[in-house]
Amino acid sequence: MPYLIIEHLEEVSEWLWLEYSHVVQWWGNKLIFTNVREDEREKLAKLGSVITESVTKFPFDRSKLIVLDLQAKEELKPEDIEEDTMIVVGGILGDAVPRGRTREFITSKMEGVKVRHIGKPQYSIDGASIVAKLIANGKRLDEIEYEENPTIRLDEFSEITLHYAVPKLDGKLLLTPGLIDLQKRELGYTEAEEEISDEELLEFFEGKREL
Repeated sequence: MPYLIIEHLEEVSEWLWLEYSHVVQWWGNKLIFTNVREDEREKLAKLGSVITESVTKFPFDRSKLIVLDLQAKEELKPEDIEEDTMIVVGGILGDAVPRGRTREFITSKMEGVKVRHIGKPQYSIDGASIVAKLIANGKRLDEIEYEENPTIRLDEFSEITLHYAVPKLDGKLLLTPGLIDLQKRELGYTEAEEEISDEELLEFFEGKREL
């Protein structure tokens, strides 16, 4: 089974922690964090292997590395991936308009690596990691469903739009567990009766219920 490397480039916020925790559910003990500061090492070690050095400087065999970059010319295919392949994802919380930061911080500094994209949509860190895992398991990019910029209505007046694509499996959105609760807390939805579970949210996207 290949490895997933996350080049850690953000502070460990609650949002980032939720995304990283979701990645573990898909990659298990094949997850490696690189570019980790000493003060964050202990925390991230609860989720995966930790290397303080950047992936751009660590002496990995670059012929085994594949960097996922939205600006790459070739798409990631199952035949690109072998048992000892290391797929590199930038640990960057994306912007509504992509700014090419993976190329700036990673790809441009790693001559000799394979560079691949996973489609035109911008995914979250966990979304990109899930798509990579599905391709590693044999799926082709055009077989993977996704929803771009899903909007979640919280009540008559409030809604949240996620400004990235969310992958789907068997018709169900693979949302970051706990993300909606986090968003509701940040918006001031603190009463227990106003909480929305992940199951309720999935039913909403499937048209089976109103929120």
